[in-house]
Parts: sequence; structure tokens; C-alpha cells
Amino acid sequence: MNLNDVEILIPTFNEEKNLPITINSLKKAGLENLTILDALSDDETVKVAKENNCKVLIDPTRRLGFGYSLINGIKNSKSKYLCIFDADGSFDPNTISQMKNLLEAKNLDFVFGSRYLNGNKSDDDTLLTRFGNFLFTKLISLLFNFNTTDALFLYLFGKRECFINLNLEEKDFKICTEALIKARTNYKCDEIYSHENKRIFGTTKVNRFKDGYLMLSNVFNLWLKK
Repeated sequence: MNLNDVEILIPTFNEEKNLPITINSLKKAGLENLTILDALSDDETVKVAKENNCKVLIDPTRRLGFGYSLINGIKNSKSKYLCIFDADGSFDPNTISQMKNLLEAKNLDFVFGSRYLNGNKSDDDTLLTRFGNFLFTKLISLLFNFNTTDALFLYLFGKRECFINLNLEEKDFKICTEALIKARTNYKCDEIYSHENKRIFGTTKVNRFKDGYLMLSNVFNLWLKK
């Protein structure tokens, strides 16, 4: 499959060890158009990206957030299709061609990766994260009247113009629930199974309780605006 019209958006902060592995796996899957969205890393993340011929967009100041980096990447993208992809080695790059196939075959706007479709599990889950995602998934499905099996997995493939028209606003991890809810309530979407591996090096940037609370409050704010 030709994937030259797909741009991969990879948010990073201090991922110098994981990034070369992630880049190599994407290139093996036939993906060459890689954009690194760096939040002013303290390590050699940007150097690694440039050495691997990636486009690099750097946040202008520190602590603008995961969401800011993604919004900046979407605004500066050029390709027909975009895909959000983690830098930590947990995403399966081979899912991207399947996402594109599904999107084109069903004339969709977005395809979401799901770790739990058809009863599957994630290698990166703890009991807490699995239970938390279960609650978020059930709550969002109930409040917004659509079916999803994985509310907190932002492995998202879609048409560039649809990404832009989502008008995403959240600058932190709240963008995960914002993107899901806005896409599923306004566009033609589907989901596809994608296995999640454990992060290779380092620890997650998500604070389970703080960011969980912020995402929950965002869900209710979006519900009140319906």
C-alpha cells in the first residue's frame, strides 16, 4: 500500500532512547513522512529526530502541554492523511495501513485504534489504568450515545481537513477525550484493533490521578455544551 500521503505526528518530551526505535519501526512499515512535535526536551530527542531526517516542530516555551504540541502539528501539516503516534514504542505501526484501508473502503473521516476491541488487552495496562479506562469508556458512550471500546487511546488516523475542522482547543491530555468526543459526534468514524506494547524506556508522562480528573471534567464540560 502507498503510504506517501500519510503524515505521522509524534509528540515527544525526553524520548531520546525510544525515538530511534519508533522511527525505525515506522520506516519498516513504509512510513517516511514523520513529524516530531517536541515540547522542548532536555535530552537529545531533537538531535535524534534530525539525524533520522524527520521534520521537527518545537514548542516555543516550556510546559505548553501535549495538546498544544498536537494542535501545532495539525496546523502545520501538509499531507492528505494524518496519524497521531506515540514515541515510546508502545504503538504498532503496522496498524496504520489497516486504518487507511478501512477509512477508504468505508469512506470514513477517522479511524481510532482500540486496545480492547473483541476482548483484547494491553501489555501496558495496570489494574488501575484498565479499570479507569473501562469507566471512562462506559461513561462517554452513555453521555454521548456512541459506541467505543477504548476512550483513552489516542491512536487516531484521519483526513487532514477533518482534523483541522475538529477545532481542538485543549492544551494538555484533555485533548484525548476532546478529540474522541468531537470526532465521534460529528464525523464518520470506526475503530480497529491495535495491540499496545509496554513503553520501552522511561516512564509515562501522564499523571494518572491529576490528568484523569482533568479529562473527566472535560468530558462533563463537553456534555454540558451539547
